[in-house]
Amino acid sequence: MEDNKPPILNSKNIALITKIIAIYSAFYLCVIVVQLFTNPLDDNPLTPQNAYDPFYFMAAVHAVVLILCGVSVLKKKFHWAITLSCALVVALTRFYYNEIAEYIWSLTTTI
Repeated sequence: MEDNKPPILNSKNIALITKIIAIYSAFYLCVIVVQLFTNPLDDNPLTPQNAYDPFYFMAAVHAVVLILCGVSVLKKKFHWAITLSCALVVALTRFYYNEIAEYIWSLTTTI
């Protein structure tokens, strides 16, 4: 007997995964914007001026991911390479956030 299971890598799944990544990127951008407006640097004089540089970098990365996935969703042309690379970028930026933040701070610190 043969099982009539649908394949995992079908067009419905790629569309769903791309939409999920786009929604997550939009949500993350909203979180960053709210955090920037509700917690300004001027409130604490001891906060360094480059404190938000990792936020700006993460916002830029998620904005690029949102644009790539958003264009795919709007045009309804989905590619596994774009979807998987965007998913990998989002996962790695979330997993290695502390290391990325320390690296960006080391680049933007003035002595």
